[in-house]
Amino acid sequence: MRLLITGYPGWLTARFLETMGQFPGAPLAIRLLAHPGATVEGAGSHELVRGDLGDRASLAAATRGIDAVFHAAGVIHVKRISDFYRVNRDGTRRLLEACLENGVRKFVHVSSNAAQGFSRDSNDVLTESDPCRPENDYGRSKLAGEEVVREFQRTGKIETVILRPSMFYGPPVPPRHLEIFRRIRRGRFPVFGTGEYARSVTYIDHMVQAVHLALNSPRASGQTYNIMDDETPTLNQVLLTLAEKLGVKLKIVHLPRACSVAAEKLDRVLSACGIYWMLPHIVGEAHRHIVYSTRKAKEEIGYRPTVNYREGYERTIRWCRERGVLE
Repeated sequence: MRLLITGYPGWLTARFLETMGQFPGAPLAIRLLAHPGATVEGAGSHELVRGDLGDRASLAAATRGIDAVFHAAGVIHVKRISDFYRVNRDGTRRLLEACLENGVRKFVHVSSNAAQGFSRDSNDVLTESDPCRPENDYGRSKLAGEEVVREFQRTGKIETVILRPSMFYGPPVPPRHLEIFRRIRRGRFPVFGTGEYARSVTYIDHMVQAVHLALNSPRASGQTYNIMDDETPTLNQVLLTLAEKLGVKLKIVHLPRACSVAAEKLDRVLSACGIYWMLPHIVGEAHRHIVYSTRKAKEEIGYRPTVNYREGYERTIRWCRERGVLE
């Protein structure tokens, strides 16, 4: 299999390359598509090409001679609301058009739980067959990207698989998570409301496993799969586990839940005006439950999450300490 990986360098794509030898049926050759402005290190012997999801010519060149695509490129935080759709929806369409032109056989698309939306409460476990009700433009753009993927699946000219992870954690740790760890290490961390909000999380190696399964399983064609850990901790449990692994006693500072609700409303108003501001977006989600079932992925493609969040965060902090990145 000759595989094109988009979104390199990135958290998921870097880990995929690091662990590739641990999985059967690994690609024989890999081409990495990096943005023209990205600083790239560690590509090794893999072929590196430059391109942009808005540039049809570069996508045509990147997909030439390729059997399968692992599409991890996308945006989470942007300058303008329109950027979500320009990349997550329209960029996916351009890439799939290039795939059809060059006879690519399989397309594995990394979406997000945000495409389906939040749970009503901790007992509301969402499955792939439940209605999608994304509540922000990031989620709506990811759902729009999924709809594009399904549209191309219906042509019968390419096999597609959609993977929906929740929040990643695990090595290699990105700067935004390092900052959270540093704040926890100081001994105080703010939480809106009780903090007893259920949160499905995805250990990075579980997502890597799912990508390999999606690439190699005939049954996966045309399907969407939730990819999360087996155990769903609360926000408080995640924070206290991190504090334990960091060797500190954490005081969770409880702020009014109403502040998170107000931030969520502000985020919606700004979005309606085409404006994205990261702070109210993040704070506005702080009081929501996110609970998903992985039963379908287990039954159909043999997905097996083996690491719980306590072990996963222990591995994460050990990785940070070994590299001295928390100093």
